[in-house]
Amino acid sequence: MQTDGRDTRWAEHRQTRRRELVEDTLRAVRKHGAGVGMDEIAAQAGTSKTVIYRHFGDRAGLYAAVVASVHDFIHADLRVALELTDAADLSRLAHDLADAYFALVERDPEIYRFVLSPPASDAASIDPYGGLPELIGGQVSAAIAAHLARQGQDPACATTWGHGLVGFIRAAADSWMATEPRPSRTEVLAHVDTFFTPALATGLAAVPQRQEQ
Repeated sequence: MQTDGRDTRWAEHRQTRRRELVEDTLRAVRKHGAGVGMDEIAAQAGTSKTVIYRHFGDRAGLYAAVVASVHDFIHADLRVALELTDAADLSRLAHDLADAYFALVERDPEIYRFVLSPPASDAASIDPYGGLPELIGGQVSAAIAAHLARQGQDPACATTWGHGLVGFIRAAADSWMATEPRPSRTEVLAHVDTFFTPALATGLAAVPQRQEQ
């Protein structure tokens, strides 16, 4: 069965238009804050609410598309941070990951607040974090496991440590953004360093050697 070229072009057009509307929504959030209304989003996009709803169904659909876009951006930046972490000095993993995440939050605080504020009517069914913590947690766990394996140590703790570290940093960022007056990123990062850098160094040294099968 052949695909009609017009159908393909129309599908591509719809995808492009959805991306444009998501970008316009992000601009509107930056301009008006996390409580931005649909009228303000439509004005930023130079269109009507009807057109937006045609592409996303309702505000919840638009919100979900924005969250997916933001998650893609955050994931890309955090993946780079993980790749740049010195594999031989894994005690700095918490610092590097927290620094990258806090920088993203600080750069776009209203976007972050918007993502954490799903539409009231759908708050119970929409997870503002989506699968991002699990995705990043899996990558951090893999980095820890690889480090332990290189040292001949048992990597059994890697999953617990990796997902726990990501959860801690996410919760710390949420608390930071909700604090007024908000302390500097340097101060909050120092708190993470004070706890995690020695904890990871000590914990890594205490992991037993892998038993030969």
